Amino acid sequence: MINSKFWNQLILFVIAILTILLSREYFSDLLIEKGVDSYQIHTFLNIGSNLLLIIVSILLILKNGLSKIAGIKETKLKRWYLLLFPLVYLVLLNLLLIDEINTVLLAPNVLVFAIYALSIGFAEELSLRGFLQSYLIKHLGSTKKNIILSVLISSLFFGLLHIINFDNGFYGELSQIIYATFIGVMFGTLLVVTKRIYPLIIIHAIIDFVGDFETIGLPVKKTVSESGSLENAILITLLISPCLLYGIFLMKKYPIQNNT
Repeated sequence: MINSKFWNQLILFVIAILTILLSREYFSDLLIEKGVDSYQIHTFLNIGSNLLLIIVSILLILKNGLSKIAGIKETKLKRWYLLLFPLVYLVLLNLLLIDEINTVLLAPNVLVFAIYALSIGFAEELSLRGFLQSYLIKHLGSTKKNIILSVLISSLFFGLLHIINFDNGFYGELSQIIYATFIGVMFGTLLVVTKRIYPLIIIHAIIDFVGDFETIGLPVKKTVSESGSLENAILITLLISPCLLYGIFLMKKYPIQNNT
């Protein structure tokens, strides 16, 4: 049922996540302006912002009684084999896209990055799938149509969040939105079908760890991406489209209603 409480909680979530992410970008830019480009310092800043997002997400999940829908407790993992595709495909895809691995990989940097990748998995899955998607399902209704709508809305929001720093040019940002949205559809549907969020968190962390492995230890000012081209945006869309198709396939093949 849509009421004022629904909008209050939703607005609170949006304000919280935007405040955390924008603050992270502000302090990161401030550090760079001050000449602080240390990899570890900036990574710890990112970890800190992720921890804040994790805390906010857990509080909102508990406050709104979403633990079961979010797959945090009172549910058992189902159809675990469906998780193999995103893990294998996205890890292989990221490995293929790696340009050059930093040859001076110090163990402390790798450990810090592993913690950071895990914090990303927890922060993004708990906030976007754990709270937002589950919150929409609870209030819009648990029919198949409404669950699909909830997955699509949360996935698009997930995609749009990636333009906050806007450092890749128009086509670069567009490809990031598409990339994140397509993955969001797949992960969101997997949560509904498998009923547990923790495997998605781990898979998300592994994908991010492999995808950004080449940046470990590099000064932050050297990792700013160049403006993306239309050709690259098209290529990324084509490469990531199997994730969207997989999500659609899961929606059609498996019953996803009555999850509350």
